Amino acid sequence: MGAARTPVLWTTGAPGSGKSTTAWGLYTRLAEAGGSVAYVDIDQLGLIGPPPGGGDAAHAIKAANLLRVLEVLRARGTAQLVVSGVVDPAKPYIESPDFDLTLIRLTCEREELRSRFLGRGSPASVLPDLFAVADLYDRAGFGEAMDTTGQRPAQTVEALFRRCAVAAGTVRPPAPGEPRPGPVTVVTGPTAVGKSTAAFGALRDLWERDAPVAYIDLAQLGFAHPGPDPALEAALLAAVWRGYRDAGAKRLIVVAREFRPEHRRVFEDVTVVHLDADDTTLTERVRRRAEGESALLAGDELRGAPPGVRDRVAARAIAEAARMRRSGGDCVVLDTSGQEPAETAAALLAEVAQ
Repeated sequence: MGAARTPVLWTTGAPGSGKSTTAWGLYTRLAEAGGSVAYVDIDQLGLIGPPPGGGDAAHAIKAANLLRVLEVLRARGTAQLVVSGVVDPAKPYIESPDFDLTLIRLTCEREELRSRFLGRGSPASVLPDLFAVADLYDRAGFGEAMDTTGQRPAQTVEALFRRCAVAAGTVRPPAPGEPRPGPVTVVTGPTAVGKSTAAFGALRDLWERDAPVAYIDLAQLGFAHPGPDPALEAALLAAVWRGYRDAGAKRLIVVAREFRPEHRRVFEDVTVVHLDADDTTLTERVRRRAEGESALLAGDELRGAPPGVRDRVAARAIAEAARMRRSGGDCVVLDTSGQEPAETAAALLAEVAQ
C-alpha cells in the first residue's frame, strides 16, 4: 500500500473575503499546537513578467509552481499544508494522487465584503470589479462554501482548525538538487531597509522593457514549522525557479534578509546586492512600515504594531545592519540612507540591468 495522502486545506474567495488572513491564522494556530505544517500563498508563485497576456497562462504558472512546492513540502514530511488564493474559477484545484485537498470558498454578505475590502486600504473605485468577481465565484460554486458574515477571523480559523491534521511528523532533509542557470540578482539587507519595495520597483521597470524576469521573496517560501530551515528554503527556491524558467523567465530577482550558503548552491550565476542604511533611516522605515506604507505580506510583524514593538524591531534592524557590515562578503553594497523608495529602486535597477 502506498503512503497516505498529505492533507491540503485551501482557502479561496473574492478579494477581501479573508482567505489570506484565515490561512495565515490557521498556519500559526497549527504551529502553536505543535503540528508539522506549512503555509503557501499561491499569489507568490506567479510573479513573472511581462505579465502573461491571458489569465489562463498566469493561472497555469501558479498552479504548476504550487504543485512543485507542495511536493517538496510533502517529501520533507510536512503533515498539514495550508494554501490561500485562487488559481482559476473554472478549475480552482490541484490534481495529484499525493494530496487530499479540501477547498474552502469563503463568502460573506456584500456589505460586509465591501467593509472588509475598504478596511484593508483598497480603493473604492474598484468595488464594482470586486462584486463582479464575487458573483462569478458564487455562480461557479466551486469548493465548499463557508459563510463568514459576522465572524471574527479567529472564529473562522477555529472552525477550520478542527478539520486539520495536528501531527508532529518526521522532518526529512530535502534533496539539494542541481544548480540552476541564472543570471540571478539577490537583494539582501536588514529588516525594513526596503528590500521588497526596491526589488519590486526594479522588477516593474524591467517588465515595462519587456524583459522576461521573475521574482521570489524568499521569506514567503519559508513558512514551515518546525523551522526555520535554510535547506528547505533552498529546495523551494530551486523548485519555483525551475517553474519560472519553464514559463520563459530569463532572469530572476530574489529578496532575502540573508543569503546563506544553502541558497547560493541553487544557482550558477549570482550577484548579491546588499542594501544598507544608517540608524536614523532604519528607524524611520520601521515606523513607516508599521503605519502601512508597504505591501501587506504574510508574517509581517510591523503592520499596525504599537510603539514598543516598533522600537524593538528598529533596534534589531540596527544591530543586523551593523553585523552585516562587519561580515562583509562578496556583494555590491548600496547605501540607501535618506533615500525615497523610487531612488533606491533606480539604483538597484542599474545593478540588475548590467
